[in-house]
Amino acid sequence: MDRYNGREMGSRLARSIFDIYDPKAGFNNEGETQELPLFFLPQGQGGVLPNNIIYYYIKTTNPMIHKAGVPDFPNRKELVCDNLDALTGKGHFIKFTFNSIGLIDSVTYMGHEEVVLQSLWSFVGLHQNYLNELTERHEAGIIPNVVEFLSENWAIALYHEWFGDFCLRMRQGIQGLEDVQQLVSKALEKTKGGRGLKPDELAEL
Repeated sequence: MDRYNGREMGSRLARSIFDIYDPKAGFNNEGETQELPLFFLPQGQGGVLPNNIIYYYIKTTNPMIHKAGVPDFPNRKELVCDNLDALTGKGHFIKFTFNSIGLIDSVTYMGHEEVVLQSLWSFVGLHQNYLNELTERHEAGIIPNVVEFLSENWAIALYHEWFGDFCLRMRQGIQGLEDVQQLVSKALEKTKGGRGLKPDELAEL
């Protein structure tokens, strides 16, 4: 149970109990097979460290599995930006980890400024391409402060509560297009061995 989001589990449990005791629900479990529930929301931890440094760690509860019994091997660098002065507690530290197809697996934040926790949650599960080429531009020294960059106006859409739904609807809307189907077929061919796609392989598609 510790590997899932407690809020999501509590909501599912409450709904199940209401189904049992709500006479309008018409719940009847006789001869009925109940499937195990699936959970999707990220799991988070947080606290306050010495010097009043705020700490958050958000991770996915659904790690990538390309092939049964074969673990997912990261094939791209973590994005780490450390502008935090541990002695004074001023500045920020942020780290993004990615799975083998470029989805954000976890976010770690430490800093002297409080952040909206939901904003960090919204990153987990997004593809790194939604970050406006942040990885490449940070490595090139174009963007020295990742936290400030993610606080700019361009990123407002990423934190909207319906942005994830928008991404899903957009994928559903284009997945039937012939050009997209060809790209998907090429991607599946490259990942047959149970591995993901490296950034350069993804760019070639």
